[in-house]
Amino acid sequence: MIARLGLSSFGPRESESLSATLIRNISSVLAVTLVFILLLTYWQSATKVETEVGSALVIAEKTVRKVIQEIAHDDDPRLQLVRLVRVFDGNRHVKVTFVEPEPAGERISSFVAPVEELPNWFYALMARVPEVVRVDLPGDLARFGMLELTADQRSEVAEVWEDFLLRLAILSVFCALVATLVYVTVGRALEPLPTLSAAFERLGGGDYGVRVAENGPTELVRLCTGFNEMANRLGQMETANQKLNDQLATVQEEERADLARDLHDEVSPFLFSVEVDASTIRQMSQMPDQNVVAERADAIRDAVAHINKHVRSILGRLRPSVDMEFGLANAIETLIGSWQLRDPNVTFNVDVTYPGGGQKEDAVIHGIVREAISNAFKHARPTRIDVSVTREPEGDVRVVVRDDGGGLTPGSSAGGFGLIAMRERVAALGGTVEIKNSASPAGVTVDVRLPIGETYAAFDGSADPEVG
Repeated sequence: MIARLGLSSFGPRESESLSATLIRNISSVLAVTLVFILLLTYWQSATKVETEVGSALVIAEKTVRKVIQEIAHDDDPRLQLVRLVRVFDGNRHVKVTFVEPEPAGERISSFVAPVEELPNWFYALMARVPEVVRVDLPGDLARFGMLELTADQRSEVAEVWEDFLLRLAILSVFCALVATLVYVTVGRALEPLPTLSAAFERLGGGDYGVRVAENGPTELVRLCTGFNEMANRLGQMETANQKLNDQLATVQEEERADLARDLHDEVSPFLFSVEVDASTIRQMSQMPDQNVVAERADAIRDAVAHINKHVRSILGRLRPSVDMEFGLANAIETLIGSWQLRDPNVTFNVDVTYPGGGQKEDAVIHGIVREAISNAFKHARPTRIDVSVTREPEGDVRVVVRDDGGGLTPGSSAGGFGLIAMRERVAALGGTVEIKNSASPAGVTVDVRLPIGETYAAFDGSADPEVG
């Protein structure tokens, strides 16, 4: 939990930029490092002061005891003791004091080496309680008093203070340089991010023409390149969608016009004839010759049969879904029957030997056949259409629709709405679509290969390709 909380503190804060997060984290690391170095310096300096002063005090004590042994036989021991004190004048670490006995109790001390001004707080932080060593004079010298050796840490602390200031200055300059370098480096490295963020906002708003400069670090260059490619593809998709919408609107208008033409040319005249015949029957019902009434009734029946045929043809084209209850072959036969009602002059040769692979798979195959036949009727004048749905030896299903309508003319487009939808659905299932001219007889061949597998289970075949 502690580690998790510690890591989370380095994460980005609310409404904080990435550069600010990086600089804050690096500055925090530098500050922690600086504090650690200062603590380590304090420990080393305090240890150094204690060691140096302690060593100097030990050496001074040995020196004093040795000299005392030598001056014990001197004619004027007191003078020699005073001279011994003066020997330590200017010593940086030890102050020697000659203490005479009471009642006079005069104290003669050596002079400590002068030091530069030192902050009292720093001295109090680094210095220890001064250590005092009392050296008693032996034998007859005891009547002259005693010697005191006092450790003086101020000179050593002053040296540490100078060293501390130097280290602090070096560390401060180093941290300032590192912070400046990080600020400049991070700022320049992440300079494309605000532009890229603004570009994403424009892209989300529908502006697919936005592009960003591909500069900066390698990772950001790749990101900018990917953004430009994505924007380009989205723009192409937007253009394609607009084109498809326009084509769909055109197809709908053509379909409405076609239906209106059928109703006007095929249904409306027969409805008028039915109305005329019904009126005639009413007028002739009073006549003695009933054969005329029977003839008129037969004419009404023929007219209604003709109307019924065309209505079934129209309903077959408008029907939004296909019933696969009786199998793929039956659904294709029903589809072809609706087109034969519309144009009895076209001959259909059907070869459906593939039994089908389920509702969704069969709906895909049925949509391919329907789209190919619809395009043959809309864009050519075929007299024969061959339809085959077979299973290849390698396991794929092959759907071939061939007509003799003359083929694609040079410069014509095979990219109508229905064909594009067919290509997209087949490609999504891992299949291939080939649309080409056939030589004998001259016409168009739509050749589709579909792999059989679990991919069909992921496709919802309820929405078949539309007529294009």
